[in-house]
Amino acid sequence: MPWPFDPAAPASALTRSVSHMELRMRSHPWESTGVGPVAAWPLGLKLAVRALLDSSLPMMLAWGADCTQFFNDACLPLIRERHPRPLGADARDCWRALVPDIDRIIARVKRGEPDEGAGLALDIDRAGYLETCRFNDVYSPVYDDAGVPQGVLTTFVDTAQEREQILSSERAARAEAERHNKMKDEFLAMLAHELRNPLAPITSAAQLLRLPEVSEGLRLKASNIISRQVRHMTELVDDLLDVSRVTRGLVKLENEILDLNKVAIAAVEQARPHIEERRHTLGVDLPPRPVPVEGDRTRLIQVLVNLLNNSAKYTPPGGRIGLTVTVKPDGGAGAATVAVRDNGSGIDAGLLPHVFDLFTQADRTPDRSQGGLGIGLALVKSIVRMHNGQVAAYSDGPQQGTTMTVTLPLADAEVGQVIRAGEGSGETRPLVVTIVDDNLDAGHSLAVLLRAHGHTVRVHEDAVSTLDGADAATEVFILDIGLPDMTGYELARRLRRKPAHDKAVFVALTGYGQQRDRELSQQAGFDYHLVKPVEIGKLTQILAGVA
Repeated sequence: MPWPFDPAAPASALTRSVSHMELRMRSHPWESTGVGPVAAWPLGLKLAVRALLDSSLPMMLAWGADCTQFFNDACLPLIRERHPRPLGADARDCWRALVPDIDRIIARVKRGEPDEGAGLALDIDRAGYLETCRFNDVYSPVYDDAGVPQGVLTTFVDTAQEREQILSSERAARAEAERHNKMKDEFLAMLAHELRNPLAPITSAAQLLRLPEVSEGLRLKASNIISRQVRHMTELVDDLLDVSRVTRGLVKLENEILDLNKVAIAAVEQARPHIEERRHTLGVDLPPRPVPVEGDRTRLIQVLVNLLNNSAKYTPPGGRIGLTVTVKPDGGAGAATVAVRDNGSGIDAGLLPHVFDLFTQADRTPDRSQGGLGIGLALVKSIVRMHNGQVAAYSDGPQQGTTMTVTLPLADAEVGQVIRAGEGSGETRPLVVTIVDDNLDAGHSLAVLLRAHGHTVRVHEDAVSTLDGADAATEVFILDIGLPDMTGYELARRLRRKPAHDKAVFVALTGYGQQRDRELSQQAGFDYHLVKPVEIGKLTQILAGVA
């Protein structure tokens, strides 16, 4: 491991990536200071020094009764040799002129109480000229191997950079909001068009029925027109209400262990009239044995019907549609995938990543012959995610056909077993859970509850320590969004990029519960979005689903 874990590392181990202060620390005579030789340092000190050296923020560490000082390269412009030998010296002597209250602050932090200074205004050499910069100074305790506070870790945050980051985030959020507003406006225009379309034939048919000389044949034809168009309008309204309920989390699943083959057959029967109306050829390929998955039968059938109808709609008459179910076992676990393929109009590469987003739809000709609101795939995605599954779309481009896939985890149970909702039972498999919350009281109290359910729980208070020290065995991450050094959204993205965590389940736990907040969580890769104070029953139900 990197220094200070390997104090006897050979010179060949030093590379150009080693910082200036690390080189100085390696050669410093620590045995002549209050911390003693590197080999005897407690693990807490080694970890703090390593974190300090790896940080891009200016950081200073004062350790032990002598307040022996360590600092990183980013801190050099702040120190500017304010003490004849700042490295290894008493940090109080170095900083007292800038922070008159340094003795009180260090004494308080060593009692285990974080503190924050009044701020610093320093002249810093920036690109060859002096610039007055303002810093917020934040002080945190560092513990020895016995759990006793022995060090004070100080982080200096440049308020100008912090403001620029906030402004940048606001600009990005504004651009995203404008994009969503544009999509919403386009959707509302599409909705108005789709609702007016059936009104025209309904009005004409109603006027026809008022004529006294209408024959029985015309009367029946007019009646059928009205029935078809009303049915079409009803489907539009049902889709709108359904996607609203699902995306707002108002839909409760009635889960049981299902045979995915039977779900596929039921979906085919429901979609068959639409497919036959377009004179398509439909092929169905199912495994010879039952495929057990956990889910709500009605909702899963709805998913597959949406995909089949979508293929029928965007495939020219006389096309080919295929539905296949495949199983990929993986040791004791595994997954089942339903693929719906067609040789229809395909999807443009620019639209492909967004086909499952709400209010997204490909451009259509002025006659809008396919109809619909383009919200069916958004509904598919929401329902599948509620089943801990994934959806995907593939196409080689316009007129090259499309493949839509739904992947669900295989159930380790017999078909027909009902899954009861609730707080779970003592038979739930223990999980390794990592909680990240800068409010340590909140994090530790939740950890106590989860440990009472048999889970192994670790708590971190910031993103940096989580990225550096998250247990590779973590199966569930519960992340606060408003962390001090990085948003929970960014932390989730970074953790998912690590191979050790790419299959973990991510739960956002935050005080923000608006629809926009849930969408941001979804975009960041969270599997669930919970609002504080957490409903422990809901959380344990999620953990039971993971187990």
